[in-house]
Amino acid sequence: MKLSGQVAVLYSKPNNSTLQSVIAQYIPAAQAAGCFSQLQGLSGGSLHFKAGEQEYVARHQLESPMPGVSLSRQYRALTRISQGIGPLPVCMAKGWLIVEWLSGEVKSELPSLQTLTSLLYDLHRQPCFGWRISLLPLLEYYWQNAAAERRSLAWLKQLKKMNRQGEPKLLRLAPLHMDIHAGNLVHQPEGLKLIDWEYAGDGDVALELASIAAANNIDCEPLISTYAQLSHIQVETLGRQVERWRPWVFMLMASWHECRWQQTQDRTFITLADEAWSRLQVFD
Repeated sequence: MKLSGQVAVLYSKPNNSTLQSVIAQYIPAAQAAGCFSQLQGLSGGSLHFKAGEQEYVARHQLESPMPGVSLSRQYRALTRISQGIGPLPVCMAKGWLIVEWLSGEVKSELPSLQTLTSLLYDLHRQPCFGWRISLLPLLEYYWQNAAAERRSLAWLKQLKKMNRQGEPKLLRLAPLHMDIHAGNLVHQPEGLKLIDWEYAGDGDVALELASIAAANNIDCEPLISTYAQLSHIQVETLGRQVERWRPWVFMLMASWHECRWQQTQDRTFITLADEAWSRLQVFD
């Protein structure tokens, strides 16, 4: 779905009989097309394929999914949002999620602040998905699945501290995407659309803003100010709430990179984890 750097030069029919049976049932025309390509994503296991003039993405459920993260939830989220925000889901069957491919441009930078906040506002006005985002189970999962030599005493103390404190109380509950960055935004003539909804769920709008600012390394204040005006929340109130979520977001980022290092042995994740730990220290 991300058009830059994700499609490998492998074109053949998938050898997975389960996927073939799902395609035959829900998209019979795809059998005749037979054009498949592997998508290079962090979690892997995704295929892009064509059926006539239509294009699709198929993604397989991981054997050990993270707490609160599943393809079935991603499918349910896509069925509940308006068509102008994300890709159309086709089916969720036999462990495979198939959605329509979003054609368009994926840029290396975020759109303008007004465009981004308008997209956020539209998303956050949608009906809630029906399940809450909970960061503590994810933080525990990342700790348990990180490399033993990277599980430091400082990390454990921070995790125990957050368990004692509990997550910040809600300011405003809304459906969140929770993975908004330039690579997950498809620019189409009719506007922006979001892809990769695996972390989506109901949560605090301030958590989404804190996550965007941290993941994209941008200044929080203009984002908060513009969003507050659109959503009719006092700037000071929203700013304080985003500040409460910021250490949680940096903890989540650091822990996620640690877990990815253990899974991939790619030292890029060590560098990213160290950067996130350094940013988290500001809140001690």
